[in-house]
Amino acid sequence: MKRVLSVVLFCLLPMSALAAPTYRHLKPSAIEKLKQAVEDEIYDYGNFAEFYGIGDNVGTPQYWNARAHLFINPLYSSTEQHGAVIYKLMPYGQIYRLFYIDATGDVTLDGAPQNHFPITQPSHQTVFMDDLDVCRREQSWIDTFFIVDTLPTLDMIKDAAQRQKQRTRFSDWEYKHPKKK
Repeated sequence: MKRVLSVVLFCLLPMSALAAPTYRHLKPSAIEKLKQAVEDEIYDYGNFAEFYGIGDNVGTPQYWNARAHLFINPLYSSTEQHGAVIYKLMPYGQIYRLFYIDATGDVTLDGAPQNHFPITQPSHQTVFMDDLDVCRREQSWIDTFFIVDTLPTLDMIKDAAQRQKQRTRFSDWEYKHPKKK
């Protein structure tokens, strides 16, 4: 009986090892692309003015440039092909959000701002999460920053919209500002 049990356990061991998720550390280049994706989406959706008074001002009192926290899980799930971040995305507040890195190293954010990040989605507002769990993640994850210019130039917005469209095949700014022929 012990021999049969040993054989069964031995056979199950490789299957359980295959089912376990594997993780890899994010490269600095992936972190920079993640920051760019966050910033581009803010400009593309026109939410930049909502960042006035948010985070630290790295501009002047008359010209607010928000420096906002971006908490990144340092481990990227190679099995499930996603990572996670927590940051303020105004006007929705703080959100927990998944992101994906494709084979070329480009980063795509999960979810869409027009859906308001409900609890029914993998990417959602942190108000729906346990406060202690959010704090634990913020303390143990990579703590970096992104910058939002609350008075961007039209060129800044257009550049962000173009990168956003390349990344997601949709630009909210271009949708709202169609080219006139």
